Amino acid sequence: MKRTLGIGISAGILAGLLTEIGGAAGVITWVGFIAMLSYYATSCGTEGLIKSTATNLSGVFWGWVIVFVGKAIPFKYGLGIAVVIIVIVMCMQSYFSFLNFIPGSFAGCSCLFGTNFDTKGVIIALILGNILAYISFVIGLKLGNVLEGKNAETSNAEAKSAD
Repeated sequence: MKRTLGIGISAGILAGLLTEIGGAAGVITWVGFIAMLSYYATSCGTEGLIKSTATNLSGVFWGWVIVFVGKAIPFKYGLGIAVVIIVIVMCMQSYFSFLNFIPGSFAGCSCLFGTNFDTKGVIIALILGNILAYISFVIGLKLGNVLEGKNAETSNAEAKSAD
């Protein structure tokens, strides 16, 4: 319970900083939040950071592919057909271990669409959000162990075992 509290405290502080500092710096805050959610939905640790970030960014790529394929289909409902095709590909990419977190791809694609195709802003916010989530996880484990009366070595071992 105290580990969850530690992670909650660290995630809350970093999410608050993302909101205040990131927002003032032009970072698309809600996209950063989606990236944090994406990270925490993985196995966490370094592996989770890689999977979440890679799939989020692949989703941005697939979002653009949907648009281009949709425009290339010369008849009614071309965009819908493009979505069907590319969603299948988005799921099939999960055969690659670092891309086997399908929700991350959908999150990245949705963020691109939700920002009216602000590719640069989405990529920055997705990367930043994933990094902040990873940092909050590592700090949160350490804080949780302090709250439970454990030493820092235990925190380091737990963070490594999440990988």
